[in-house]
Amino acid sequence: MRRRGVPVHDGRVDLLFDVAPEPRTGRPPLRIEVAGSRFLLIRQGDEPVLLGRVDDGNYGVDYVRTGRYRSPVPPIRAAHTAGVAADGGEAWWERWAHHFRSELSTSGYVPLHAGRWLLSSRAPRLRTLWRWELYTADADYFYYEGGWPVLPLRTPAGPGDGRVKAYRKQARDGSLAPVLLWWVSGLCGYVVLDGHDRLAAAIAEDREPPWLELTRVDTDEAAGRTRELVERYLEHETVIRRHPGTGRALAVLGQQFGVDLHKAEHAEARTRAWPLPGGTAAWTRLASRHAPDLAAL
Repeated sequence: MRRRGVPVHDGRVDLLFDVAPEPRTGRPPLRIEVAGSRFLLIRQGDEPVLLGRVDDGNYGVDYVRTGRYRSPVPPIRAAHTAGVAADGGEAWWERWAHHFRSELSTSGYVPLHAGRWLLSSRAPRLRTLWRWELYTADADYFYYEGGWPVLPLRTPAGPGDGRVKAYRKQARDGSLAPVLLWWVSGLCGYVVLDGHDRLAAAIAEDREPPWLELTRVDTDEAAGRTRELVERYLEHETVIRRHPGTGRALAVLGQQFGVDLHKAEHAEARTRAWPLPGGTAAWTRLASRHAPDLAAL
């Protein structure tokens, strides 16, 4: 992977990095597979970790986790968390962004495939009722106006679990490591890649945890938006310079140009999905084995 710097913009820390094509299949170890227009699964290696079926009547997705998901990130040691916590502020976010980027680059369980990716310290689409989704083990995954739900890929441990207890202390003192989310456009929501128990700890302490969001960048869209912004900026600059005493206006124009360029550089791409080998029949066999109730719908 080739990474770029970690700029801080409007309180948001972003890490862009490029992923080279996979030399054999091009399919990442963690991926979305679809069959027809109603059936999907999230597969990790050869194992299905989540099966979903579109509910046409309610405009949502019925889903079941199989209990086979493995985090792509090794457990984070308390000493490492304490060391990062000592930095504080923007440095805290930068160190965690680089930590997760490094772990993802060597893991065999990630959704990364060829292209440009973004790790961002803000997940602005989260809705305020995200707690409800986490306590729903196998239920309808509905779309909500004004926000997007968070879907764990494994069931978080209970508040009395030993690891959760340790994370609860970190949640109270503000040192809890970010929960790593993956934006899945086809589900109009997030799935939890790493930090299920940290999330359970935050819930137990009635606190919202820090988030890091992984998304893929549409480089063609970003390039197109950038060209348009540059052309528009040059046009406006030419007009403004025709008048005396316009230094302040030029400064404001430049500031807005920087903001717009930052947004353009992070143009979001749709989450890629691959055809499920065997199609609908294969999905039905998997559902009959791992989620009989879902298969019967």
